[in-house]
Amino acid sequence: MRMRRWGRLGLLATGVALLGAATPLMAAGRFPYSVLRRTELSSAGRITALLFDPNEHAVYLAQGRSVRAYPVAGTRSVIRRRLAGDVSALAQDAAGDIIAAVRHPAQLVFLAPRTLRVMRRRALGSLVPAALLYDRQANMLFLAGQARGLVERVDPASGKLLGRVRLGGELGQMAGNGRGTLYVANPAHDALEVIDARRMRYAGSIPLGGCHRPRGLAMDTIGRRLFVACANGRALIVDADLGFTFKRFQIPPSAAQQVAFGFRPLGSHRWKGGVFICGESAVTAIQMQAFVRYRLHGLLPLSGPCSAMVLAAPAGELWLALAPLQGRAASLWVLGTKAREAR
Repeated sequence: MRMRRWGRLGLLATGVALLGAATPLMAAGRFPYSVLRRTELSSAGRITALLFDPNEHAVYLAQGRSVRAYPVAGTRSVIRRRLAGDVSALAQDAAGDIIAAVRHPAQLVFLAPRTLRVMRRRALGSLVPAALLYDRQANMLFLAGQARGLVERVDPASGKLLGRVRLGGELGQMAGNGRGTLYVANPAHDALEVIDARRMRYAGSIPLGGCHRPRGLAMDTIGRRLFVACANGRALIVDADLGFTFKRFQIPPSAAQQVAFGFRPLGSHRWKGGVFICGESAVTAIQMQAFVRYRLHGLLPLSGPCSAMVLAAPAGELWLALAPLQGRAASLWVLGTKAREAR
């Protein structure tokens, strides 16, 4: 049996939280963003990743073997780069290079921002990458395997393997705290797995009472809060230091969830922070009013399942990728604070 580092605290948190019901969805306010534009892409393939580059004010999109760059502000020009295999995930390193995780042949491809010129490639051996995370504060790059619940830490410059941890199951989103700890959503165990990333050793797990099959995960590294989305329609806010679930919300149930967090998503004088959860039928907004105070702030129905999401907080935009549905191609939705009709 696994030893749980936060077992007592997590169970105490579960008991306290279960004394009160989750905040009902009907109590939510109006969704804070409007739909600015919808774009149906020419390819029918699923969009696997979206990435915001604050330096270039651009959004990068992975679909099939292609990576595309979209300027955020006011232009329709698009740059596209086709790679040797399907791209499963995107990240950006400290130098600003875009990192694409390619499944077959398994490799990391480093692309120049804006132009998407291939800078270098690093083979990954037997690991077929399904997810990718670069922890900028800790300068650590993590890969999650497509099967067997394997997490690897890779040197971002050389591609050298620095360690691996086998967690088991099909893993969800990952989040780093910037100080050498990695959190991984594990739907097979209904828990957040914790990894000592410097030594690449398993450090325990945080149980999530009332949460079934967590996949979505994001983190506020300053307030040390973890935001978890569960398939059974629960969103949890967890104190990362104590393993304490201190807030629960009711959200639309979804087998797959994407979570994004950002500070000042609606400008400097409105929200302190925002949590956005994108599922199969809707995107839900949670407002951070303070580090210990959050409230549900509405949902926006979607016309198809959400396959990727990115929050471009400096631009005041939220980008959503919707999977192909009923013979239609994948589509890209851009939500923003400027109220105008979708095009």
